[in-house]
Amino acid sequence: MLAPDTRRVLLEALRPPEGFRIDRALATTYTLDLMALLTAPLAFSLFDGIASKEDATSGAEASEHLNPFALLKAVRDHAERTTIFCQSTRISAPPRYQRLLAYVEDSVVEVNAPSEGGVFHPKLWALRLVGDAGEVAYRVLCLSRNLTFDSSWDTALILDGVLADREKSFSANRPLADFFRALPSLAVRPPPRRVEDDVELISSELGRVRFELPPPFEALQFHPMGLAGYNKRPPLETASRALIVSPFVTAPALAELAEGGILVSRMDELAKLPRESLASFEVCVLHDGAEMLELGDTGEVPARDGEGSPPPTGLHAKLVVQDDGWNAHVWTGSANATSAALHQNVEFLVKLTGKKSQVGIDALLEGRQGEPGLRALLASWSPPEKPAEEDPAVTALEERLRVARGQLGRVTWIAEVTEGPEGFATRLRSKEPVEVPENITVNVWPISLPRDTYALPLELREGCAGVDFAARSFEALTGFFALSLATAVEDKTAEAVFVVTAVLQNAPANRAARILQSMLDEPAKVLRFLRMLLASDPMDILEGLAGFDATESTPGAKDAGAGTEVPLLEAMVRTLDRAPVRLDAIHQVVQDLLSTDEGRKLLPEGFLAAWQPIWAARQVLTGKVAA
Repeated sequence: MLAPDTRRVLLEALRPPEGFRIDRALATTYTLDLMALLTAPLAFSLFDGIASKEDATSGAEASEHLNPFALLKAVRDHAERTTIFCQSTRISAPPRYQRLLAYVEDSVVEVNAPSEGGVFHPKLWALRLVGDAGEVAYRVLCLSRNLTFDSSWDTALILDGVLADREKSFSANRPLADFFRALPSLAVRPPPRRVEDDVELISSELGRVRFELPPPFEALQFHPMGLAGYNKRPPLETASRALIVSPFVTAPALAELAEGGILVSRMDELAKLPRESLASFEVCVLHDGAEMLELGDTGEVPARDGEGSPPPTGLHAKLVVQDDGWNAHVWTGSANATSAALHQNVEFLVKLTGKKSQVGIDALLEGRQGEPGLRALLASWSPPEKPAEEDPAVTALEERLRVARGQLGRVTWIAEVTEGPEGFATRLRSKEPVEVPENITVNVWPISLPRDTYALPLELREGCAGVDFAARSFEALTGFFALSLATAVEDKTAEAVFVVTAVLQNAPANRAARILQSMLDEPAKVLRFLRMLLASDPMDILEGLAGFDATESTPGAKDAGAGTEVPLLEAMVRTLDRAPVRLDAIHQVVQDLLSTDEGRKLLPEGFLAAWQPIWAARQVLTGKVAA
């Protein structure tokens, strides 16, 4: 189980093993923080320890400390090879816009659960790794944590394996492969062809991966929930005694999971349960030093989730442990102990089996071999004298927002761009008809622009929703739009703020190149960035990042280039000999800069004369031209 301050552990889990690189990555999450999405490529590129503030606990704080040039390299390296599937209308609006978010617009796929009333709730990663000799391996992460900056107690299971040299799949891996293969069918709109191809490759290979069992476990099983073929009944059998760790609990689900045992949850959730449903359980919460009130990942719709809501803290882990004779089964993943999780949501669990003496209920609670157990974090819970009562007005607010959110989350949004003398105007419209209740006020704005100045009411036009945004700068173009839903009942108000993705039509064809040029706005920065692309040693990368800070205040930096070509030339020749694939990133940057007159001027003097023969040699090595 991961402590609230171990976000770095998750980033390290995304880091490829020595001798391997991330070839493709698929991930699923319920909620998504766009700034947290940018940190994944940093982890892929070994940047996480040097590019962000280690103790940042929120998207706002972390975004202030992310090095833009480390981000630029990492995102350009991995954006087109990373896909995140997330629940529609569960993308949070970032406090500040990063131009690099334009690179990941096609990496985010909004999805919905097939079941009416259910949500898409799994937290699973599949990383395809390619070694120096071309060998293929996989890392699968099964988490209870979303792709956000949430600070909470969570669980993480890391499974490594190699692609076996066989045609038939392992039967045990079939549910895992089926889960990933089903993801495109859940999308709000058809994902890009690149995403479909990546899903097909990874799902077909996962069936043939021989996973290593994490000690001391002796067997594992994969269990998707809520998908076709995996939605008839919960995979967990009712146990006579179980350890259940879940931040959210409902009485019927608790009865389905166990007749009694130990329940660890949150005080506010426990207070809602009927006293008789807890009679056969020892009920615990995290002790005062660990537990803080959490607002967030319920799999339901909270009323208070505006931009100012604090990130979740406290308990967020999901775990069920069942003793079975001499053995014990540990279930870990995304599912809460709720009826929605067991019967409506899309979830993913892994069942691990081992000896009861090592991984059973008592072993996990009390610890073993001198290591502290879970009980060291727990305190007994006593029910309040008066049962918690829900406010009818709050319930009505939540229901209104749930209905409106569901309607807007199943719509394909189109953003039509028109270029004019004053910049780029955008018309956002829904492809399908949409109904918004009269008691809901909806405002929309591009996340690249301040809400206070640019938010406009969503208008209904012939059944479809839309809004026109006046011409703005090129940098303001985005496929991410924030929506605010506001409503009131009696003297109470509630707001939901979230981001939707839109198909950006008629955007400039050289948009990616122009974004690059806006960040590398002088030859000295281009030169240092090219060196960073060639670096394999983290210390070389550190020196490159420090150099970016120096160029901003160094007199005469715009004339940098004289006398600097020789070290870069040596680095390119060395890379051609040892790791020629790294030159492909240089080629893409050069092509982007050459696509405009302004970009051509940013290339250091004499660079093209040195680069062209090296790139020609690289093409010979790949067989694209005759020697």
